[in-house]
Amino acid sequence: MKKSILTIAALCLALCGFAQEKKITFKPYGFVRNYAAFDTRDNLSSSSDQFNMIPKDEALNAYGDDLNEKKDIFLLSITTRLGLNITGPEFLGAKTSAKIESDFAGFGTSNTVLRIRQAYAKMDWEKDNLLVGQAWHPMMGDMMPDVFSLATGAPFTPFSRSPQVRYDRLAGNFKLTATALYQFQYLSYGPNANNLESSTTSFDYARKALVPELYFQAMYKKGDFMAGAGVDILTLKPRTEYTDADGVKNLSNELVTSFSPTAFFSYKESNWGVKGRVTYAQNASHLNMLSGYGVTEIKENGEVEYGSLSSVTAWVDVTYKQKLKKGTLTYCLFGGYGKNLGCEDDFVSSNMMYVRGYKNIDNFWRVSPSVLYTHNAMQIGLEYEPTTVGYGTMKADGSVDKERSVTNHRICALLKYNF
Repeated sequence: MKKSILTIAALCLALCGFAQEKKITFKPYGFVRNYAAFDTRDNLSSSSDQFNMIPKDEALNAYGDDLNEKKDIFLLSITTRLGLNITGPEFLGAKTSAKIESDFAGFGTSNTVLRIRQAYAKMDWEKDNLLVGQAWHPMMGDMMPDVFSLATGAPFTPFSRSPQVRYDRLAGNFKLTATALYQFQYLSYGPNANNLESSTTSFDYARKALVPELYFQAMYKKGDFMAGAGVDILTLKPRTEYTDADGVKNLSNELVTSFSPTAFFSYKESNWGVKGRVTYAQNASHLNMLSGYGVTEIKENGEVEYGSLSSVTAWVDVTYKQKLKKGTLTYCLFGGYGKNLGCEDDFVSSNMMYVRGYKNIDNFWRVSPSVLYTHNAMQIGLEYEPTTVGYGTMKADGSVDKERSVTNHRICALLKYNF
């Protein structure tokens, strides 16, 4: 035991000496996050129900009772976060930095596995920046809602972290961004094992297409005002092979390409702040949006064509900060709305649709107030998050005739220690 301690101490001293020699600095950061929530019904969610999206549809039994109307309460700390910001010596005339960030909400039987949230290296020249590694998707990384719930406004806004190569160019008050992305944790849906009537998630759909996801953005920022617009282009290869009319397996060249433009703004004035985003989303299930695609035609030779589901989402939040003798109160009001627009063509079958969420959603909305008290390193917050979904009967093009509304009422509490 004594030998192990001495070995670890020697390694730490060696690392410190190396850091001093190479002029590398390390700055740890993070928080301990305790999150509790009460729900009035079952929901579509992840991360042990902390990442809450929408309430499930009615599931009526023979007596007319809704089996999804089940109350639930929990308290968890698995989104506690550890991070390390690193700065280093110059490289090719650029300032260099890196980030490693993790929490305990990874994949595993216990759902308390250490996972990588962000891990990237960055080079900063005077007007040019290059980032390589896993980071926030640029479609939402420049501006997020101020809610403290883990979903951070999803499914009304894109939410994803992805391995990427991102280039930024500064031109006065403008910043131009071009990014190539690859899927890892947040995945697209598609046919399971080339079976068109079975759905699953996989990063193979994006990898087999060989074309990376592309995102282009222009953003203007002056003082406390910011506005921008961008477009996300995703190409998937849902199947790698198909069986023709003679029963012979063939390599598939089928692709589906979708376009998701977005526009956003934010403004601050004294203690007030307002921000918002509008997104026209096509096949954006990898962005934690209620979206996907499906088969629109099966050809005589066994090949198929696909069509993307389209939707429009919008959100806005308003914040006000009140300074107290000790600490600050931050009030936030978030509102979001989404509408399913269907597909340009009819789908062959609802069994040949690959979507995040449910196939019979017409619209969904949320109005969520919260208050957060901050004093030194400690934060305590309370949030009310009601989410309503209009469910109905799906039509051939994927749009829905609304028949009923279902609402979940979530009450959230947060205690967070930042360091």
